[in-house]
Amino acid sequence: MIIRNVTVIDGTGAAPITGAEVVVTDGRFSAVRRATSGVRADGDGPVIDGRGGHLIPGLWESHTHLSGPALSKPEHERVGHITQLLEDFLAVGVTSVVNLGGPLDLEIQARDHREKISRPTAELFFAGPVFTGIKGWPVLDSVERASLGYQIDNADDAYRQALELADKVDFIKCIYDGEPGAPDKLPFDALKAIVAAAHDKGKKVLAHIHHRSELEEAVEAGADGIEHAFLPDDARSSAEALDVAAMLAQTNTYYCPTLVTWEQLARNGEEGYLRELADDGIITDADIPQITARPIYGRPFPRHSAEGSRARFDYAMETLGVMHDAGVKIAAGSDVALLMPSPPMALVRELQLLARAGVPMSGVLTAGTRHAAEKIGQDATAGTITENAVADAVLLDADPLADIAHLVDRSHHVGTLRRGEPLWNRSLPGA
Repeated sequence: MIIRNVTVIDGTGAAPITGAEVVVTDGRFSAVRRATSGVRADGDGPVIDGRGGHLIPGLWESHTHLSGPALSKPEHERVGHITQLLEDFLAVGVTSVVNLGGPLDLEIQARDHREKISRPTAELFFAGPVFTGIKGWPVLDSVERASLGYQIDNADDAYRQALELADKVDFIKCIYDGEPGAPDKLPFDALKAIVAAAHDKGKKVLAHIHHRSELEEAVEAGADGIEHAFLPDDARSSAEALDVAAMLAQTNTYYCPTLVTWEQLARNGEEGYLRELADDGIITDADIPQITARPIYGRPFPRHSAEGSRARFDYAMETLGVMHDAGVKIAAGSDVALLMPSPPMALVRELQLLARAGVPMSGVLTAGTRHAAEKIGQDATAGTITENAVADAVLLDADPLADIAHLVDRSHHVGTLRRGEPLWNRSLPGA
C-alpha cells in the first residue's frame, strides 16, 4: 500500500517531508520518499490519496494505569476492561500504551487476549508490580493491593527480584519517594541494585519521584526515566529547573512530568475547572455530571495535597520550555484520569498542556511518539515513520506543527494506521 500526497512528520526531529508518499509492506514502513510520477511500483499495492494531509507517527501514552482500575471490576471482567481501554486509546490515535505497574498475571492475560482478538487495539507494554518500600505506595496496608508491588528493604532482595521480573516485563518501575530512612521508602542501595539487575537483563528502569533530591538520587542510581514533575525547594526560582535540566540532559535521562495529574489534583472540585476543560475540547457538557458524581470529586487524594500538586504543576508549566531547550528528552504520559472522561483524553490534555508550557510543537510530537518509545527501551525506529518501523501512524487534515488544536481536536483526524491496517474516519480516494 502507498499513501501519497502527504506531508510526513517522521518523529525523528527532522524537517517535514512535503509532497511525500509512504509505502507499507507487511505491517511496516518499507519506504518514505518524495512522491514518484504517480505510477504504482511493482509490489507496492493500492495507492491512497492523503489529500494533502499530515502523517505523524502513532501516538504513545507513556505513563498510565490500566490494571489498577480493572481490579475494581469482577475478576471475569478485568481483561475485557483493559482490552476496551486499549480500543479506546486507538480510537484517538494512540497506537501504543505503557502501563506503569499492576498485577503481573493480569497484565500478561491482557496482552495475550489482545493478541488473540480480531479487533484492532493499541499495543500494550507493562512493568508488572512496582518496587516500593515496606507498606510503601501503592501497597500501603491493603492486602488487596499487595499484587501491585514488591515491598523491599534491602539490596540483595531487590537485585534477586528484579532479575526474576525483568524476563517477564518490558521495563521496571520503582517508587522512590518518602522520608529518607523510613520503612515505606525504597532504600537507595536497593534502587541501585534494581537498576543494575534490570540493565544486566537489557531492561530500562523508571523512577517515580516527588522531591528534587529524589530525582537527583534516582539519576545517580542510573534510572533511565524520571516519572512526575518534581516539587522544587524554591518555587520562585528557575535555577533548580536549570540544574535539573543539565543533569537530565547530560545523563540522557527521560523526563515524564505528568502535568495533567498535578492539574487534576490541584483543581479537583474547583469551580470553573470542568468548564475550562469543556472549552478546551477535553470534555463535553454531557461529561460534567458524570465526573462530578465520581467519589473522588472534590475530595483530597490520599497521597498528594492540592497545595503540593499546585506547586508541582505551576513550576513545571513555568520551566518545561526551558528544560526542553536545555536538551531534556520529555516524554508524554498522563498517569491518572480522575476528572477526565477517559484515560485516552487524559493524554490528549497532557499534550495540550505541554504546548502551553512552552514546549514547541515539534517537541510535543516527539514527546508523544519517539521519546515515549525510547524511554522503555524500544528499538530506534519505534515511534517514527522511518524505513522498517512498525506502520503505526495518524493522518491529520491540518498541520500539527502550526497549532496543537490540529493534533488534539478529533475533527482533524482523518484516520489511523495500526500495523499497516488503515482505520479511516472518512473515505479517501483509493481506500
